[in-house]
Amino acid sequence: MDQRADQHQAVERPNGIAEHLEQLRAPIIKSNGLTDTERHLAALAENTFLNLWSYPNPYREQRINGSDKGDGKELCDLLVICDPHVLIFSEKNIKWQDKPIEIAWPRWYRSAIDDASKQLRGAERWIDSFPAKIFVDKACTVPLPLPFPPLERRRVHRIVVANGAAAACRSFFNGGTGSLVIMPALKGQDHTDMAEGNIGTVPFAIGDIDPDRDFVHVLDEATLGVVLGELDTITDLTGYLDRRADFIRSGNLALAHGEEDLLAYYSVRADSEGQHHFSPPGKGTWAFHGPLRLDGSHYAGLINDPRYLAKKKADKVSYVWDALIEQFTGHLLDGTSLVPPGQDYSLSRSEQAFRAMAQEPRVARRNLGNAFLDACRRGMNRQIFFRVVVSPMEHPVGTAYFFMTIKFEEGMFREGYEQYRIVRSGYLELYAKAVLMRNPGLTKIIGIGREPPGQGRGVSEDCIYAEQDEWSDEERAEIEFRCGEVGIMQSLTGRTYHVDEYPKTGKRPQPAYSGFNRAERRRMAAALKKGR
Repeated sequence: MDQRADQHQAVERPNGIAEHLEQLRAPIIKSNGLTDTERHLAALAENTFLNLWSYPNPYREQRINGSDKGDGKELCDLLVICDPHVLIFSEKNIKWQDKPIEIAWPRWYRSAIDDASKQLRGAERWIDSFPAKIFVDKACTVPLPLPFPPLERRRVHRIVVANGAAAACRSFFNGGTGSLVIMPALKGQDHTDMAEGNIGTVPFAIGDIDPDRDFVHVLDEATLGVVLGELDTITDLTGYLDRRADFIRSGNLALAHGEEDLLAYYSVRADSEGQHHFSPPGKGTWAFHGPLRLDGSHYAGLINDPRYLAKKKADKVSYVWDALIEQFTGHLLDGTSLVPPGQDYSLSRSEQAFRAMAQEPRVARRNLGNAFLDACRRGMNRQIFFRVVVSPMEHPVGTAYFFMTIKFEEGMFREGYEQYRIVRSGYLELYAKAVLMRNPGLTKIIGIGREPPGQGRGVSEDCIYAEQDEWSDEERAEIEFRCGEVGIMQSLTGRTYHVDEYPKTGKRPQPAYSGFNRAERRRMAAALKKGR
């Protein structure tokens, strides 16, 4: 087994049982946001990215000539690090001015979007140049606990959150959600050229704000919660952002009346492996169909569709997986995680296991949550229960999980609960080695061990992360002998699950669409100025 294999323990200490394994470390205290809108963003991020990977209001150290005085300067409003992804958010809450639209819109755009985009670029430059000089706190005493991914595999996502114009947007369009229109034909300075009579410029419409550089996404107060709520895993969100950037720059999107409608179109299109995309609305190519136009009915139609409602119901069990991750990562952040004897603690090393768990998309978490709960139920009737589950979304398979329960009963362990924890950790290590050895196609495995429910006391949970290795004949013989000695010679191949994101209740949601030619696009731009 790879020497970087790690075990990590999270514990809700069972009643009346002393615990001697605890190794306290200083907690990492994160900001919750400095303003109401920043706190809203931080709360949404905690739900989507989970607690270990999201950092509101990080600071950059800018002390001059080695001085130890002075506070840091805010880097951005939210930073998310989940290798290989880095998400940088800049949030602006700019009050709409009671001025003529040709004055109010450019002013708001420059303050809410241009300025935020500049902050994103500055933050990215600092991350590239001084990654070790970024801190959780303003005094710059607590470094970010996670390293940035190496540049060769780093994937940076830049997100502006522009607040303050929703009410004015609804008034201008005589209704709607207040979300900004997406109009890819607008590029750079087109967004603020209204005063010069540029017919292509539409207030409350966003295209490609910085077309000569890496893409910058713009969300607003009407759609931030929708996007982070519907795509509430790091993998689901970053997949959307990547494909969204490509689609907006592809020339195949003419207009979407709101971000939520673009999201609805994307959400119901997936390939045979469950990967979502922006494919043409019917048979044929984009050249055949022409640029896509989405009106304002798509998201409302989606969320009222029976299959969407069935999906949301089926997804409920997936949040067991989120809770399991945060059971461990909460202890990492609080400094209360436990480490088996003889092992050194490293947050960044322990994070590998939970990162793999956190990078499972929502539909995969549904199956993993079910498998975990089923293992706990079956473990209630056995002294030891074990199950291997292959990650549902890996093609080809590279990651597997296993769940193991061992009962703790008074008198079974001479040294009490501490000895039980040590024995359970040994079983986890043995199972991890055995599964990897017998399944050479796996690259890594994550194992979770705990007591089964219903024992009348609190529970503790252990996690092990291990990577594939080249096994010598001596190692194979030893593992086989140990497996036989403790009676775990049963099949150690993984179980896979069929994934159907939208349960079969009626027809799959299919929002309508329409395409239009250049003359129609000009008329649409003019019409938008009068009302949507």
